[in-house]
Amino acid sequence: MEIKLALFVNQIGYVLDGTKFAYATGLAGGESFELCSKADGAVVFTGQSNPPITDRVAGEPVCCLDFSSFKTAGTYFIRVTAKDGKTAQSEPVNIGTGLYDDIYFSILYYFYLSRCGQDTVDNKFNKWGHPACHATPAVIYGTDVKKEVNGGWHDAGDYGRYIVAASKAVMDLLMAYEAGNCERSAVTRHCKRSAVTRHCERSAAISFDILAEVRFELEWMLKMQRPDGGVFHKVSCYHFCGFINPQDEKDELVISPVSSTATADFAGCLAFASEFYKSSDPAFAKSLMNAALKAWKYLETHDDELFKNPPEITTGGYGDWSSADERYFACAALFLRTGDQTYVSRAMEIRNSIIDKPDNPDFPWINKWHEGFGWGMVAGYGTELFLRAKDKINDDSVVQTLTNSILSHADKLLDRVNKASFGTVLDKVHWGSCGHVCDDAHSLLVAYDLTGRTEYYEAAKKQIDYVLGCNPNNVCYVTGFGANTVKYPHHRPSATLGDAMPGMLSGGPCEGLYDAAAKEKLGPLNLPPLRCFIDDWASYSTNEIAIYWNSTLVYVASKLKLV
Repeated sequence: MEIKLALFVNQIGYVLDGTKFAYATGLAGGESFELCSKADGAVVFTGQSNPPITDRVAGEPVCCLDFSSFKTAGTYFIRVTAKDGKTAQSEPVNIGTGLYDDIYFSILYYFYLSRCGQDTVDNKFNKWGHPACHATPAVIYGTDVKKEVNGGWHDAGDYGRYIVAASKAVMDLLMAYEAGNCERSAVTRHCKRSAVTRHCERSAAISFDILAEVRFELEWMLKMQRPDGGVFHKVSCYHFCGFINPQDEKDELVISPVSSTATADFAGCLAFASEFYKSSDPAFAKSLMNAALKAWKYLETHDDELFKNPPEITTGGYGDWSSADERYFACAALFLRTGDQTYVSRAMEIRNSIIDKPDNPDFPWINKWHEGFGWGMVAGYGTELFLRAKDKINDDSVVQTLTNSILSHADKLLDRVNKASFGTVLDKVHWGSCGHVCDDAHSLLVAYDLTGRTEYYEAAKKQIDYVLGCNPNNVCYVTGFGANTVKYPHHRPSATLGDAMPGMLSGGPCEGLYDAAAKEKLGPLNLPPLRCFIDDWASYSTNEIAIYWNSTLVYVASKLKLV
């Protein structure tokens, strides 16, 4: 693969007083670079490129360019000359305050536009609203019984609604709300700034309150619980539809069977959420907590029910090899809200049942425990919640064990970042890698909260840089933003209208190339993992979107105080 001289920057911008890194290929290290005014080309800062780093996922030497000490607001570009005399110029470099207001608003607005079963009115873009969809009762699989399960958010590029995905998205958004330190929502606080105020003033009919938006999802989740406490895994049609608008999918809806992972995620998510509505709607808060307790009782009285699609259903499975991490998370949330020590002992019993198992040489990912924040490994949420309530835990050894565990995980991530060509946490590039980057940033930020060590914080910031342009594809992976943005996401409304809905985080590179478009167009090129991305409507393995990728980006941006 030819190594070209090229520059990569965060295409949204850099906070005035924060660290500022760009990246370059085609340099040997030690070359001078210039930061120049976009207005007149005047050189305002000079620096030297760092020694190159090569890792497996980038597959080429990459130099870091540090201009953190420059703190004057404006629009600039970086210029560099290689030792062979070739020159390169970067995309615009924005430095200042308020740079993230519009993108942050749009990432949140996506959730409103993804509402199911309700008329949505798009007063920002005047394009993405839709009539109520999927409003007919759904049949419970294996029966003739029909149930009304209207509501919730469309999950991803398709129109299914899945409990495990919903639970993660809700957790991220509520934690983002907390990080916003405002009375009603992170968005409300930012409405003082023009980029968001403009959109908020255009319609009083749409609420941009995070708690109001999350409540819409929670009300749907409540409908997915059986009277005995078990929670149905998902509701969808039997098969994925083509590229059509949501109101045009008219096939029969089917509710898939109860699963342990859905039930446990539901218990943890609703228990955590209950506190947020106590003052504004005590009855709703109580209904959330009661539903969580009922789900936990079901889990403790039933054998594991791991989900696998019934033969007639081919929509997203969201299967799992274990429900241990979900149960652990549920225990943590229930302990946080009740203070009952039995949840601590039960959580540690569940945790140890996995940690003590030997490695599986045939399937190395099975029987593995890590402090993850993805939909398939939610132990990180559990550990974070336990450590929030560490003063209430009677056993000091539990607190020490959990602290050591999450810091050990964060240290591994930090080591990867320090050795990575583009400063990412990625050592393998799986489906949804941009979401994984943000989930791992969450881990780093928990470690920062526990220790105050700025290395964790700065490593988390580098993940945002990567997603927003500091990557070998020179792409801002959020639709509608950046000099080089994703234009053709695997998202049915976007494909149908021939235009990308702004504010969606693409899943990004996937070295597995699981879809036909990626295999056909990228397979013969033998690219490094981080280059395994194609901006194509059909590439669901490299360019789909999902509620839980947007939600994790919202959380990290809130926690880093980018808005």
